[in-house]
This record gives sequence, structure tokens and C-alpha cells, in this order.
Amino acid sequence: MARLFRYHSFRSPRYPLPNDVIEQQREELMHELFTEIMEGRLFIAPLEKGPTKVLDLCTGVGLWAIEVGDQFPQAQVLGVDLSPIQPKGVPPNVTFEVDDVEDVWAHDTDYDLIHMREASSYIGSTPKVIEKAFQHLKPGGWVELQDFHYEAYSEDGTMPTNCPINQFADHMYVYGYAEGRNFHAVPNIDDFMGKAGFINIQKKVYKVPFGSWPEDEKARRMGIYLKVAFESAMAPCARSVTNLIFDHYQVVQGVVSTGELIYSGVLHLCFISNDSSIPLNKVITNVDLCIRLLASSGLTPVQIESLFAEVSQFLNNHDIHCWTDYYVWVGQKPPV
Repeated sequence: MARLFRYHSFRSPRYPLPNDVIEQQREELMHELFTEIMEGRLFIAPLEKGPTKVLDLCTGVGLWAIEVGDQFPQAQVLGVDLSPIQPKGVPPNVTFEVDDVEDVWAHDTDYDLIHMREASSYIGSTPKVIEKAFQHLKPGGWVELQDFHYEAYSEDGTMPTNCPINQFADHMYVYGYAEGRNFHAVPNIDDFMGKAGFINIQKKVYKVPFGSWPEDEKARRMGIYLKVAFESAMAPCARSVTNLIFDHYQVVQGVVSTGELIYSGVLHLCFISNDSSIPLNKVITNVDLCIRLLASSGLTPVQIESLFAEVSQFLNNHDIHCWTDYYVWVGQKPPV
């Protein structure tokens, strides 16, 4: 049975990925990957006595916030996200709220740590979010942003110049601007922090392999995590864009016709032409971010599916040894 992708209904379609069980499992896998990358540390911001009041932006399933609450029982931890998909059984010092970090903040202004992970490329106003973080930190407090910059590179010459991952990324970077998103934001977060008023800005970059090619056990484990999570994130886009759930009209309100997208507030359903030679930008009005951006380049459904297949083959080729970078940025609000 084909997977139906469930999305958040609050401020949809602000965040492009689903929030269904499969996506939640992908987030859990990514949390394991982040734990490996960070060697068990939840943050690198130098809080001498540990945090006492923490805000976790775009918390997702909430695992980071929960672990902070467990590790620092003296801290009050608030996680916010567009979707209420966090578990019910959490430490007593951890709470979750549905909120849009790109909207007006009604939060307190005395946090000593504000954290955001894997969101800077997806939100449309990372500089403004960083400014808001500055306003809601107490003097001397810290902000920490952790994000992948998904560009593959090789150190041994085994990666071809026409790397499918980078072809995919190039399309996303170029056409992401049309959606108000800056997929090149991650390496430049220090600029945003400096303009917002932060001092003591620090950067740490971790190399993470794509795939299971490394001989080192830890590196291979991280590579497998990233490969599986990357392929899972592509799944909402890699579903057959030429044969999409025409028989599910009954799950949405209204009458639809071929070539029209219906958004129900719960599901995104895309109805497109069966003619795979027609570029998607001729028939799509709104669909998952990756397909929407790739379609804006004039790629046909067949070309998009071919690109996804090439990415998957690339990730599973043990003869290609490539890496990508995971950035951790921290900055401090000046003490009084």
C-alpha cells in the first residue's frame, strides 16, 4: 500500500517534511546520529554551571529537550514546534508547545540557552530567528545552532564531478530562494549572529561520511545513519510523481481534476498529468518542497525520479568515499 504523507496543519506548508510515524522514526535516527557526532554532548555552549532555563526551537519529536531535562534536572526546558508529535511521558521539568518560531515570540526573556537543530535551511528567516533568540536570552546567555550543510566532497578523489547529491543540492539552493529559503545559510550563521549582537561566536565543523564505506566502526555507523535518514527524507519526494493516488479523492473535501493539487489541512495530495514529458511546473501549484523546487527548474517527472534514483545509487556505492559537514555555531549575548 502506498504511503500517505501526513503533514502538520498549523501554518502549513511552512515546514516541507511530513510529521507522520515514518518521519518521526527518521528524526529518532537523526538524534542517534547527532549523539554520535557530538560524542554524547547535547551542546557545546560553555555554560559553566549548566543551563537553568532552556528553549529548544523546532524541537521535532523532542528527544534533545527530553535528554536535556534528564541530564539537568534543575533546568526548565521548553520545546516548541509546529507539530504536537512529542511523547506524553517526559521529565517533569520539560514541556512542549505548538508554536511558529518565525512568528512573534511570546516567550520569556531570561533563557540562558536557546537551541535549534537541523532547521536553519528550512525556515525562511534564519537571521530574524537569531535576532529573536538574542532578545529572549538573559545577558550572558548562549544560542547554539546545529545543522548539516548537505554538500558532498571527497578527500581521496573517488567522488565523480557530477555527484548526484550535489546536483540535487544545486537545484535546491538555486530554486530555494523562490520559496524564501536559504539553503546556503548554514556556513554563514556567524554573520547572522554578529549582526544580531552576539559575541564570542564559535564554530565547530564535524566531518560525517555518506554511506557505509568507512572501515572505522564509528564512522561507518554514522555513515549508515546519515544514508538511511537521507533516503528516508527523499521518500516524500521520490514517490512516483507520475502515478499519484488518483483513487483517494474521498479523503479530501471538494472535487478535483487531474493536474490540480488539493490541500486538506492534514494530507498533501498531488494530482498531476499522466504525460511524463510535461514539466512539473506546468501542472503543479503546491507540493512537497523538494519536488516543488526541482519542478521549478523545468525538470520532468521522469528526470526527477531519475535524479532520486541516482542519489540512492550513489549513497550505496562503497567505492565512492565522500563526506559532508555538520556545523555547530554558538554565540553569547553580552553580559551586563
